[in-house]
Amino acid sequence: MKILVKDIEHLKVLASNANGDFVDFYISLSGGLAKSSKRILFFHDIKAFSIINEIDESYQEVHISELSKKTLLIQAIDNKCLFKIEN
Repeated sequence: MKILVKDIEHLKVLASNANGDFVDFYISLSGGLAKSSKRILFFHDIKAFSIINEIDESYQEVHISELSKKTLLIQAIDNKCLFKIEN
Protein backbone atom coordinates (compact mmCIF):
# COMPACT_ATOMS: atom_id res chain seq x y z
CA MET A 1 0.00 0.00 0.00
CA LYS A 2 1.19 3.52 -0.69
CA ILE A 3 0.35 6.73 1.15
CA LEU A 4 0.53 10.08 -0.67
CA VAL A 5 2.46 12.70 1.32
CA LYS A 6 0.11 15.69 1.55
CA ASP A 7 2.44 18.38 2.88
CA ILE A 8 5.62 18.92 4.91
CA GLU A 9 3.80 18.41 8.23
CA HIS A 10 2.45 15.10 6.96
CA LEU A 11 5.98 14.10 5.88
CA LYS A 12 7.27 14.87 9.39
CA VAL A 13 4.64 12.57 10.90
CA LEU A 14 5.18 9.77 8.38
CA ALA A 15 8.99 9.97 8.68
CA SER A 16 8.98 9.94 12.49
CA ASN A 17 9.75 6.59 14.02
CA ALA A 18 10.08 6.06 17.77
CA ASN A 19 12.59 3.23 17.33
CA GLY A 20 14.84 5.28 15.05
CA ASP A 21 14.39 3.16 11.94
CA PHE A 22 14.30 4.86 8.56
CA VAL A 23 10.97 4.87 6.72
CA ASP A 24 10.66 3.86 3.04
CA PHE A 25 9.44 6.49 0.57
CA TYR A 26 9.63 7.01 -3.16
CA ILE A 27 9.17 9.78 -5.69
CA SER A 28 7.16 8.76 -8.73
CA LEU A 29 8.87 9.93 -11.93
CA SER A 30 7.66 10.26 -15.53
CA GLY A 31 4.03 9.68 -14.67
CA GLY A 32 4.79 6.50 -12.76
CA LEU A 33 7.16 4.91 -15.29
CA ALA A 34 10.04 5.11 -12.81
CA LYS A 35 10.62 5.88 -9.16
CA SER A 36 13.36 7.22 -6.93
CA SER A 37 13.46 5.29 -3.64
CA LYS A 38 14.48 6.96 -0.40
CA ARG A 39 14.70 6.08 3.27
CA ILE A 40 13.83 9.07 5.45
CA LEU A 41 13.82 9.73 9.19
CA PHE A 42 12.72 12.98 10.85
CA PHE A 43 14.26 14.17 14.12
CA HIS A 44 11.90 16.52 15.97
CA ASP A 45 14.52 17.72 18.45
CA ILE A 46 16.86 19.14 15.78
CA LYS A 47 14.18 19.73 13.11
CA ALA A 48 16.16 17.79 10.51
CA PHE A 49 15.64 14.94 8.08
CA SER A 50 18.12 12.14 7.52
CA ILE A 51 17.78 10.84 3.98
CA ILE A 52 19.33 7.83 2.28
CA ASN A 53 19.02 7.92 -1.50
CA GLU A 54 18.66 4.28 -2.54
CA ILE A 55 20.04 4.73 -6.05
CA ASP A 56 23.58 5.33 -4.82
CA GLU A 57 23.25 4.90 -1.03
CA SER A 58 24.21 8.56 -0.57
CA TYR A 59 23.30 10.13 2.76
CA GLN A 60 22.01 13.61 3.52
CA GLU A 61 21.17 15.30 6.79
CA VAL A 62 19.04 18.33 5.98
CA HIS A 63 17.56 20.92 8.33
CA ILE A 64 13.93 21.60 7.54
CA SER A 65 14.75 25.18 6.49
CA GLU A 66 17.07 23.85 3.74
CA LEU A 67 14.83 21.06 2.48
CA SER A 68 13.76 22.84 -0.72
CA LYS A 69 17.34 23.90 -1.51
CA LYS A 70 19.07 20.56 -0.96
CA THR A 71 16.41 18.03 -1.98
CA LEU A 72 13.49 17.58 -4.37
CA LEU A 73 11.11 16.54 -1.58
CA ILE A 74 9.12 19.80 -1.47
CA GLN A 75 8.75 19.79 -5.25
CA ALA A 76 7.67 16.13 -5.12
CA ILE A 77 5.04 16.93 -2.46
CA ASP A 78 3.75 19.90 -4.48
CA ASN A 79 3.51 17.68 -7.59
CA LYS A 80 1.74 14.91 -5.63
CA CYS A 81 4.39 12.32 -6.40
CA LEU A 82 5.98 11.58 -2.98
CA PHE A 83 4.69 8.38 -1.37
CA LYS A 84 5.36 6.38 1.77
CA ILE A 85 5.58 2.64 1.27
CA GLU A 86 3.34 0.95 3.81
CA ASN A 87 4.10 -2.71 4.50
